[in-house]
Amino acid sequence: MPDLPIEVAIERAREVLAVDRGIPGRADYVARLDRPGTGYYLVCFGAENAAIGVSAVDAASAGLLSHATLPGSQSHLAVTAEEASRQAGALGVRSPRLVWCPCQASFSMLLPFWEVSTVEGLVYIDQQRRRWTELEAGGPGG
Repeated sequence: MPDLPIEVAIERAREVLAVDRGIPGRADYVARLDRPGTGYYLVCFGAENAAIGVSAVDAASAGLLSHATLPGSQSHLAVTAEEASRQAGALGVRSPRLVWCPCQASFSMLLPFWEVSTVEGLVYIDQQRRRWTELEAGGPGG
């Protein structure tokens, strides 16, 4: 769980991305599956449907892990928790949570995916709306 207050994570990301204080920022906690007990805040700036910047801020140290500027033409995360639940067939079961580890579902910590608990077990829904029942390492030599 995070040690860092969410407001501190947003301000750290705002500094690095040089985002004006008048632009709204929001953050979601992302649990690291490859490092149990750790995680980071995914901080997005801009309107909900027009993100202009995103960053990953370590939830323990406030260190910046990754960041990018965005065109402001759409939401950064394409899939909501509710949509992930529907896609996984898990309505009414425990709330989905944002998670990440480097794998076929996502190689960028700026694109976490949803972990959804279903009666059949854990299901993962990535930001392209693909459903995963196993998270496989991938890439060169992977």
